[in-house]
Amino acid sequence: MRVIAVDLEMNQPSGKIIQIGAVCFQPDKGELVDTFNQLINPGEPIAPEIVTLTGIKDEDVVQMPSIVEGAKKLSDFKNRLQINPIGIVWGAGRSNDVRKIFDEAGIESPFKSRIIDVKGVFQMLANASGSKMRQKVGLGKACEIFGLGWDSKFGEQHHALADAFNTMRIYMFLSKCLKGAVEIKLG
Repeated sequence: MRVIAVDLEMNQPSGKIIQIGAVCFQPDKGELVDTFNQLINPGEPIAPEIVTLTGIKDEDVVQMPSIVEGAKKLSDFKNRLQINPIGIVWGAGRSNDVRKIFDEAGIESPFKSRIIDVKGVFQMLANASGSKMRQKVGLGKACEIFGLGWDSKFGEQHHALADAFNTMRIYMFLSKCLKGAVEIKLG
């Protein structure tokens, strides 16, 4: 079954989305199927610290679609590839990246409200092992801890597509570890 990892870059302090990145993959085959990368015009100037962090500038987004159009394009991507409606994200607090897209756009989401939070699994493993690791481990640091390193195939950290791709890599790594550790019979 195909699944999707999603990541966002957001302006501050408004939290408006400026980039949506997603990767569709087949975990059972360890295969990347397709990618989605869309800059979004937030309708406001991008804060200087966000330009420094992401490299995304006002002139990069001025001709880009609104969040409504971007959310519809992501829906089309999901539907075209027949992706499982449960998204995968790195970190979910009061919200998550999949929900944020459709909440901000004000349109119905093709995804279920639950998600798989890879960072939550990472934190569970850290707590279970008695690690004194901070709760705020970022995606890049987690890739380093697992010995995966950052794969810059789609860019550096804080590029939504690169972050989604590396979230997928950690998901695959953890899935492989768990699959090897226990035998689970489903169905």
